[in-house]
Amino acid sequence: MMRYNTKHYVPILRWKEAERNALATLYEKDSYCLTPLFEIIPENIIKKGKLSKQDAMLDLEVATNKVIEQLVKCWGPRPFFIDLLWLTTDMLKQRTGSFLEMLSQCAGIYNLCLIPVTGLSRDGPYQSSVQKVLSVHRQGACLRLTSDDLKNPEFTKNIDTTLKALKLTPDMVDILIDFRIFDQSASTYKTLCSHIPHIESWRNFIVASGAFPEDLSKCPKNDQSKLDRSDWIYWKNQVTADETLARTPIFSDYTIQHAKYIKKGKGWHFSASIRYTSGDYWLIMRGEDAIRKDGPGFAQWPANAILLCDLPEYCTETFSAGDKYIKEMSMQRKETGNPATWLEAGINHHMTFVVRQIANLF
Repeated sequence: MMRYNTKHYVPILRWKEAERNALATLYEKDSYCLTPLFEIIPENIIKKGKLSKQDAMLDLEVATNKVIEQLVKCWGPRPFFIDLLWLTTDMLKQRTGSFLEMLSQCAGIYNLCLIPVTGLSRDGPYQSSVQKVLSVHRQGACLRLTSDDLKNPEFTKNIDTTLKALKLTPDMVDILIDFRIFDQSASTYKTLCSHIPHIESWRNFIVASGAFPEDLSKCPKNDQSKLDRSDWIYWKNQVTADETLARTPIFSDYTIQHAKYIKKGKGWHFSASIRYTSGDYWLIMRGEDAIRKDGPGFAQWPANAILLCDLPEYCTETFSAGDKYIKEMSMQRKETGNPATWLEAGINHHMTFVVRQIANLF
């Protein structure tokens, strides 16, 4: 892992099919301009189709092999961050061992560049697993901090204590300030820089937040809407206007997903909508309930794709794999796609768009 310049990008992605495929189909020149942070979620170690509390989990060895196989296929030897913050204690460790340690050992066999993510409030067993991972991979770690961490009067002491426990120095650590849901009143980057100890020494300084809403209920059905990319605007305005920053943060977001992980239950309803990143806003083409028996169903996606391809926001089919998919779906009537394929197209387009947007900004 190296120190990146301000043109780099860190998308935060849950380990799901759409996100994995969106990464796998990035054009090579774009993929080398970002380092993803993967959030392993409960669904990754639950038997397929069984999400209730009563359902048995996969054996951690089986879950490890599954995740590593997917990593090899979609990302390969390039560096990535991996965080298990959404997993419960019984998911993190079973009789066979620690999930993080097992992932690390298996990743080493395939020469994957795994960088563990931890925080100031992770418990002892988790920090112990991170220590063991560091001894194997020697790729350093990512320290993911929250707004609550920043407000703690013992903030600096907690950072130094964590570094000491992990036997790391700041130059071996990527510090990620994650505000989660975007808040206009959050600390400015100038204030952040003055508040964070060792600001110039961290390997990489990253700031993340997510402005995409939890759902599209505020967007009218069968219409086009624009939602401000407030997370991007906030970052762009500060890094281009303030030349006195002690350190310019790397941009990080949650792509076209809500910042907070919410497990969807059985019987979940959704609209056939397209989420398309453009400039300082997201273009939303919201349809109706896709699974309502008397509704227009999945055919709404190709219909909206036809409309999108005629809009000035559309970047043409050569821009990204996601844009190519949108164009191809607009030119046929046999296939409709599904929620995962359209989300994949939107995330792939978003990551490509952000990488080039950042490059053009500087």
